[in-house]
Amino acid sequence: MKIIYKIVNSIAALLIIPALIFLPMFRFIMVVGMNSSNQILSLLGGMLDINEIIKNASGIDLEHLPEFYTLKSAYEMFFGESAKIDAAGFDTSALPDALVKFFTAAGVLFVLALVCALVVLILGLFTKKRILTASFSALGFVFAFSAGKCFNHIAEQLVSGKMPLTQLISGMEALQNYKSYLDYINLDIRIFELGSAYTAVLVILGLIVLFNIGVHLAEGVGVK
Repeated sequence: MKIIYKIVNSIAALLIIPALIFLPMFRFIMVVGMNSSNQILSLLGGMLDINEIIKNASGIDLEHLPEFYTLKSAYEMFFGESAKIDAAGFDTSALPDALVKFFTAAGVLFVLALVCALVVLILGLFTKKRILTASFSALGFVFAFSAGKCFNHIAEQLVSGKMPLTQLISGMEALQNYKSYLDYINLDIRIFELGSAYTAVLVILGLIVLFNIGVHLAEGVGVK
């Protein structure tokens, strides 16, 4: 029973690594369009390709964004070689305080959940303390669940339009000369949600909690 306990805990905690590497962390679908006012401005002031301007400013092609993002692909998009210069010139003070606070909280909580998973792996391999292992896995589950709540709160604001995306991208240095045009384009976020990588982490931590509680109860009734 002790060997099985160690194997199950270790494998379960290790499964988080491939889940984070290969499974999508979030799903994002956005539609880029122009309203009638923008078309009129284009006729009067010449052709304006706002998507091309944003692409040159950030390295992100809004019209051809993928639907699913792993942690690696998201990092490459926002912090890779093609976006480093633009990120350096991004005016973060233009971002709403709520977005910064909730996304920062989500990131910190998720990292804490992963730290708890690492502790569970170490405890599962080198100790026999079932309650301690269950406690850290439960704490990791709470951290991961709370991270999801923070993310979803801001995601709902963006999808509903309560927090306009044009307000966020207006902080790009390359767009400063085009701010008057941003009011005439439609950046409609259709879907912004956590993906299967987050779900896998949540499920794995939850199963570790249940497994450790089950083992503890089984030992209490004399199962070896």
